[in-house]
Parts: sequence; C-alpha cells; structure tokens
Amino acid sequence: MKGGKTGNPKIDHYSVLEVSPRASEPVIRAAHESLIVVHGSDKSRLARIKRSYEILSDSARRAEYDKDDDGAGKVIGDYRIVEFIAEGGFGRTYKAEHILTGEMVCIKQCTRISPQDEAILIAEAKAMWDLRHYSIPALRNVIRLSDGSLALVMSFVPGLTLEKIVDKIGCIDTENTCWIVERILNALMYIHYQGVVHGDIKPQNIIIQPDTHTVVLVDFGLALVKPSGKSDNKGYTKYFASPEAERGETIIPESDFYSLGMTMIYALSGDVEYVAKKNVPDSVPDPLCDFIKKLIVRDVLSRPNWEKEDLCQSIQAVRTKVFGRARSNMKPIKGL
Repeated sequence: MKGGKTGNPKIDHYSVLEVSPRASEPVIRAAHESLIVVHGSDKSRLARIKRSYEILSDSARRAEYDKDDDGAGKVIGDYRIVEFIAEGGFGRTYKAEHILTGEMVCIKQCTRISPQDEAILIAEAKAMWDLRHYSIPALRNVIRLSDGSLALVMSFVPGLTLEKIVDKIGCIDTENTCWIVERILNALMYIHYQGVVHGDIKPQNIIIQPDTHTVVLVDFGLALVKPSGKSDNKGYTKYFASPEAERGETIIPESDFYSLGMTMIYALSGDVEYVAKKNVPDSVPDPLCDFIKKLIVRDVLSRPNWEKEDLCQSIQAVRTKVFGRARSNMKPIKGL
C-alpha cells in the first residue's frame, strides 16, 4: 500500500483497479468496466472500485494522488530511493542510494508510457554516455523497471538551482553572476566539442554550489548529438529558448549561447519579465551588458561561436575590465 506524506497508509488505487501506475486512461477505463462485471454482487468491492476509478480517471486528481507517493524505500535496480526531488511532464526525479556502497545518485524515471517518451529518455542517455566533466552529472546506468518504465541513474549533485537561489535572495550581483557564467561556458565548450548541444539552458537546469564556486549543468532531455538539418527539435522552454528553437528548427551550439544570455538577464534582474523583454538591468556594467547582448542576437549566425571567439576568455576579460580581476577569490553570494 502507498504511504501518505504523514506516514498514514492509504488506498493503492492502482491495485484496486489491477493496473500499472503507468496505465493510460483507456486502460484504466477498460479495467473499471471489467471489474464492475466481475464483482457485480460485492457492494463493498464495487464501492472501492468506483472510488479508485473516480480518482484515476481525472487527470488532476490522479496527479495529486501520485504526488503524495514520495517513493521512499522503493528499490530500483541496485538503488533504494531516499526521497522525491521533483516531478515534470516527463516523469519523476528521486534522490537514491546504492544499496551496497551507500553512495548517493539521482534517478530520473520516465513514468510516461508512450514509446516516444522512452525514446527521448534513451536519447538523453546517449547524449550523456561519454561525457566526463566536473560540471556535468555522470551517467551511471539505464534501467528497465518491472512495470516497464525506464530510469536514468546519474551522479547526485547537491546544491540549489539558479532559479531557487533567485527565489530566495533575489537578483545575483554582477561579479558572482560572472563566475557562474564562466563555469557554464566551460561546460558548454566541452560538450559542444563532443558534438552535444544541451538545448535547454535555463535557471532550473543550473545547480550552484556557492561554497566551492562550482556549477553543474543538468537535464539533457532536449539535447542533440551532432545535430544536422534533419535533426528533430524536441521542444523548448518559454523565455529562455532561442528563436530558432521556438520555430521548431534544428538547434546548434549558438542556440545554447542565446539561452545562456537570457539566463544571465534572469540572474541579474531576478525577474522573468526582464527576460521576456530581453531587457538587461540598467545597473549592469556596459562591458557585461555588451557581452550579454551579443549572445541574444536574434540571427543565429550573428552570434559568437567557438571558432570565432573563446567565450571563456571573453568573460574573463569582462571581469578584469569591470572588477579589476579575473577571479572572484571565492566571493560569497550574499544571502546564502
């Protein structure tokens, strides 16, 4: 039986209807109709079946019911779930531990049932398979669960996302924003030279570890490997996506630069409305403002690329010009 957030047991509606938690709405409806026929004389059983169907056939109520199950204690392969992290349209993310070593990992489970969603998860695994960089989670495994769903196992990255930091303290000062951006650029240089385009640079996908001045780029769900004109666009995030991504066109490394520029505006302003208007705050020094503006040029071919410019060196030059130093000397982020 499922356990609620308070630890009290609750009815497992999937078991009542004898279906998988990944069952689609038509399958749930068919199970309900069949069970009504089979247990037509058992009023108590019929009441439970009706109740379970009412919840699982309503998408909003089903989502709320599923959210109450944090998965703690569930075993996936060689890993035991410690706690629920987040849920999105694609699936659920958990913090888990290796049963033998006790080492922490992050598990991303594809709870959607369609072959298209599984293909996206497998593509994400392929994009990350050979990546080895301190600013990118290491892929540990891909597991097929007993219910047929797939799960990616990755190294666990502690810390807050850029979005959560802004939620907590407001905008981030310019010097701290600069070292964060330099770390992201370093990761982008690496993956771009490996033929991978991230495709979803945004505040939610950037984890900051302020004590060590480390930044980790996560979620390669929209990434492309060696994209060509025939590569499909997997989707985009409003405000942070490049114009070509919004048009459904193939993304290239310069698309990541655009999204990084928009993310910089968010970090420096603390307000998504600034991002929507592509409005760099007036308080941002001119050299940094110019750096951002060249990243968010609408024409993809007019943006910088690695052959024309080493952006890691460029942001260092901006830091030297604005702050008189290219290193922040572990400057703390005020408010954290």
